[in-house]
Amino acid sequence: MSGEFSTPPLLARPAPARHEDGVAAYWAEYCGRAGLPASTPYQSWPFGDSAELAHELVELVLHGPKRATAGLVEYNERHPGEAPVPDGYSVVTEFDGTPRCVIRTTWLEQRALRAVDAQFAWDEGEGDRTLDDWLAGHRRFFTRECASLGMPFSDDIPVQLERFELLYPFEAALNPVDCGPRVVPGYVPGAIGAIASLHARFYAREHGFGAYFEAKVAAECAEFCSRFAPSRDGLWLLVDRGRIHGSIAIDGTPGGAHLRWFIVAEELRGRGFGRKLIDAALGFCRRAGHRHVYLTTFAGLDAARALYEQAGFRLVREAEGRTWGAAVREQRFELNT
Repeated sequence: MSGEFSTPPLLARPAPARHEDGVAAYWAEYCGRAGLPASTPYQSWPFGDSAELAHELVELVLHGPKRATAGLVEYNERHPGEAPVPDGYSVVTEFDGTPRCVIRTTWLEQRALRAVDAQFAWDEGEGDRTLDDWLAGHRRFFTRECASLGMPFSDDIPVQLERFELLYPFEAALNPVDCGPRVVPGYVPGAIGAIASLHARFYAREHGFGAYFEAKVAAECAEFCSRFAPSRDGLWLLVDRGRIHGSIAIDGTPGGAHLRWFIVAEELRGRGFGRKLIDAALGFCRRAGHRHVYLTTFAGLDAARALYEQAGFRLVREAEGRTWGAAVREQRFELNT
């Protein structure tokens, strides 16, 4: 698109100061605490085109409901290093480059500005969260960006819509404000214990499982987290008000992606969160190139089985066994993505 205009390409916003050492240290701190390889790719950028706007918006991520953002497709094409990528990590900074938080992209879609809907405006969490208010503010912002890029503005201009989740600081990630329960795509403190506890309490109550099962879940989950590789593995946690209420994981192996530790706390069941967790996991599998996904379970978990089958899994094998420490009819489900 830039070749269509005679005006030389300019930065769409004033270039903020860069504190590369501080950002790199912040990212290393997060990786160390979250169990990610230090070599995991990430981006670094501020919101907006001024110090005031950058601060206001990052505060809405940390202490408010902002879980989405939008940018000009043209800007992203001219600045590929800042363009969002599927499942990508970003260190969001103040305009002077001071690191404030880590987020991870969960959804990307390109639309004309006029085609943005009310749900996306709500998820951006700015102003009064209505579509009218969102359009008014973004028309002003994109008009400024278009002018500095040397291109005309219109409501037909292509924009890149992005949804993300807050990962770090951990306390803010565990306590989303005015968001309701969130599916966070990554580790937060207490994840291993919470996954083991959720499973232990449910399966003890409903199926009589005991210490062997809880120890097995805890040990295998801990081992998974210790070797986690974000290009092949995934972990999603249902969080709200400082607690973990559900989980699902993808353990990427050469023999196929293993879907593991799917559970939703009783108080949040029936509200669609189980489907959201499965959708997040399978979406990641498709993007990561996992064409074959399998899970192991046992007969009698009818609600979970219904969700698996709705997602396209099929039962391929069942037999009596004691893998979980008690006699059950073990089952294997598979899906080709």
